[in-house]
Amino acid sequence: MKNMKRISKGICMSRILAMTLCVSVVLSMSGCATTSAIADGKGFSQVIDAIKIDLFGSEEQECRWLSLSLPVRSGFEPVNDKSAYNSLKDDAMRQVYEMIEESIYQVSSEKDEENGYYLLKYTRLPSELEYDDIYIVKEAVINDHPEAFWVMSSYDIQNNFHDGNYLVLYSKYSYDEINAAFDEINAATENILAQIPDKADELQREIIIHDALVDEISYDLEAAASDDSTADAFNIYGALVNKKAVCSGYAYAAKMLLNRVGIECRTVVGMSKNSGHMWNQVKINDNWYHLDITWDDPPPEKEVNYSRYNYFNLTDDMVQINHKIGKNFSEMVCEYTDDGVYTTAELYNFDLNECNSVEENYYELYAAHVNNMNSSAMSDITDKIVDASKTKEELVYIIFDQSISNADAEAWLANNSGKKYSALAQSVANANKYAIGARVSKFTLARMSSNDGSSDDESIWTNLYAVRLIYA
Repeated sequence: MKNMKRISKGICMSRILAMTLCVSVVLSMSGCATTSAIADGKGFSQVIDAIKIDLFGSEEQECRWLSLSLPVRSGFEPVNDKSAYNSLKDDAMRQVYEMIEESIYQVSSEKDEENGYYLLKYTRLPSELEYDDIYIVKEAVINDHPEAFWVMSSYDIQNNFHDGNYLVLYSKYSYDEINAAFDEINAATENILAQIPDKADELQREIIIHDALVDEISYDLEAAASDDSTADAFNIYGALVNKKAVCSGYAYAAKMLLNRVGIECRTVVGMSKNSGHMWNQVKINDNWYHLDITWDDPPPEKEVNYSRYNYFNLTDDMVQINHKIGKNFSEMVCEYTDDGVYTTAELYNFDLNECNSVEENYYELYAAHVNNMNSSAMSDITDKIVDASKTKEELVYIIFDQSISNADAEAWLANNSGKKYSALAQSVANANKYAIGARVSKFTLARMSSNDGSSDDESIWTNLYAVRLIYA
């Protein structure tokens, strides 16, 4: 985060995975370019230039408009999901949102001399808008526009007597670089949208997009360990083009793609495993759910991704077993530190929806449910294996009622007794008799709470098992 010696407020959200939200304010003596130039020890001519700016304003920026559009999938109407905009508390904030929204698509060929980043179109700010409100509005624009990957989270508020306060946003990409990168993003987006069948329902669309991101993206450990919030791993370019991302890259890509096929989706920030984290809320068939694609994507060294759907459409209670949801922006509190930095260590969200349904949870829909360990349960498991064998699906899931202990579940599933096959072995044998799909030659059983990186008290799925099918 750079320190500005003119009147400025520089705000930087550092990397999501080590997230500490910093709002930096460096105040000069009187709040004008002249005093900042003097305080910086600038030469006589530079001080004169600063006086001119204070008296007559800055020269008009020469910016080029970005004319960008994302692909659509025939048959699905995209949604313009501006949930953060709708969260803003008054018309003044919404008006500034619209001004910033327009400015992010105007890129100057001019670079900031101190950091070398390209300037975006300045946004003139109402004098009555508080610094906190400006930060919130800027974050709202970024939240609602994941496609605007070039917009950096850091910004300045500059001031002169002529223009008053104005917001300065930056891009690390030039106009031409943004257009070239957007062409690559569009190609990747089209490839994913093309996988969605005609007339696919909302849940099918969500599953296909979820699976594409899990299959195509690798978690970028190097970016997560760095302090460079400008890395592409934090945005949709890293996720969709480079195929390497951290949690924000996954979440922004999910929002953008789901919005393109008519599904409301927003980002959520909070904590997990003592680090800052980002995931999504998604609306499927009128119910809202938590969707954490990052946590559904395993480390690359794992041979089998057993936990592929552990965080697919969860309730508030379920996700909060091992996630802490950040507070609402209406509760934001900032303080001045001794060195003049305006800061908050909290993570904040725009308005979120209550998630209290499990109707579209993946395991509730597609796992075999065992309430009693009997022939009826074995028949349900057989049916799931038959369905999987038709397309050579690798994994079948089994959920046991909470009243059944893991010891009893595993004894029934996996232990042979004399000449009697275990329930799982018998179910596989029965499925092979049908000869509808591929023949299962071997299978393995995994208890999910020991395969998702969580202890039993942190795991959502303590009664869930995954069967890995290996076909002949």
